[in-house]
Amino acid sequence: MKVYYAKVIITIMVVLVLLSWFFTAEFGAYDTQYLRYLSLLFGSLGLLFIFIQFVLVSRIKFIERGIGLDRLFRWHRIFGRTGFFFILLHAILITYYRLIEFGELFPNVFIFAGVIGLAGFAITASLASMYKKLGLAYEVWRNIHLANYLLFPVVLIHAFYHVREGTLFFYFLPLLAMLFVAVVVYRLIRIIMVRANPYQVTEVRQEAEGIYSLFFKGKPFDFNPGQFMFVQLLRNGRLSSAHPFTISASPTAGLLSITPKKLGDFTASIKDTNVGDQAFIDAPYGVFSFLNYESGEPVFIAGGIGITPFMSMLRYIKDERPDMKVTLFWANRNEKSLCFREELALMQEEVPGFRAIMVMSDQPDWQGEKGHVNAPMLLNYLETIEGKEFYVCGPPAMTRAIMEELKQLQVPPGMVHYELFEL
Repeated sequence: MKVYYAKVIITIMVVLVLLSWFFTAEFGAYDTQYLRYLSLLFGSLGLLFIFIQFVLVSRIKFIERGIGLDRLFRWHRIFGRTGFFFILLHAILITYYRLIEFGELFPNVFIFAGVIGLAGFAITASLASMYKKLGLAYEVWRNIHLANYLLFPVVLIHAFYHVREGTLFFYFLPLLAMLFVAVVVYRLIRIIMVRANPYQVTEVRQEAEGIYSLFFKGKPFDFNPGQFMFVQLLRNGRLSSAHPFTISASPTAGLLSITPKKLGDFTASIKDTNVGDQAFIDAPYGVFSFLNYESGEPVFIAGGIGITPFMSMLRYIKDERPDMKVTLFWANRNEKSLCFREELALMQEEVPGFRAIMVMSDQPDWQGEKGHVNAPMLLNYLETIEGKEFYVCGPPAMTRAIMEELKQLQVPPGMVHYELFEL
């Protein structure tokens, strides 16, 4: 699905909610009725946005294709926070209305269900937003999100109890409930399908300090160089959570591989994986591949372990398009992080149009480029940006900085592609 169509569909859903509210509201002579119906509008928009954020992270293939899961994850955060904001406004207005009209807050269990839903969303949203500051593990972050799948039906029950039969909202809420069930069923089926086709670890290879490659064999699947997959490892009888990793192998290779760097609890344990351990792989995802664009000569800009999608692309180019001209800028703190160093050197001999520029920010004795990748450095090596297509992957701060440098060079936005994951 293209970004344009996704935005159109979401806009239509919002308009349908607004129309349903408009034809449902019956403003009476009492001013407090406005509070009631305004709270209904906010609550309905909140429910819709919370539902949409479930859809965005459900890895639905026809939605993700053409948009990219990294962008869907960013939308997910926006819709989740906006949905919670609307539900909070609903709670404030309806509480004020009930105090004025009836002098009570919790006359029945259905209203209490709404309070539980609101409190649950507040807790999960707060913990999910601050999990890095709180030092929570990825697994905890993931389980916090899964709790929302239990809270949403509770809130739907609360809403349905308060909708009058025969109104448009009376039909909207069951439709929303059915769509939610469809999303949950899709996710469960996807899990069953992934578990039915286990992969096996065939090699664990150290590439550099704190960087290891895992190689897998199993049922082959088609993917573009630069895409990624979700991996669960079954080690010593314990199944890990699903973690996203770029596929570092080329589609032309016989095996799949990932190359994580030690950045957290799970990646720190990669080196402890043994040959023969099982893995469950859900793939492929992402649109970050030069095969999806090819409007100009590719220029790859990597930061640290952000080299992995480019290794997949470069390996593919070496095997399938050795006459292609391509430039790689790779920024690291020091040469200890240079995985694939020998392979890249050999690749420059085998692919005449390929050159790699290594940039070190924290190594004074480095013989090559020092500092950070910036506009003057890019222009010095490329001579012109005309006919160039830029691909950027690295830590979020570095990626944003490179985007600003490319703006200074007046690179057209349509010629810049990036993948930005911030979990």
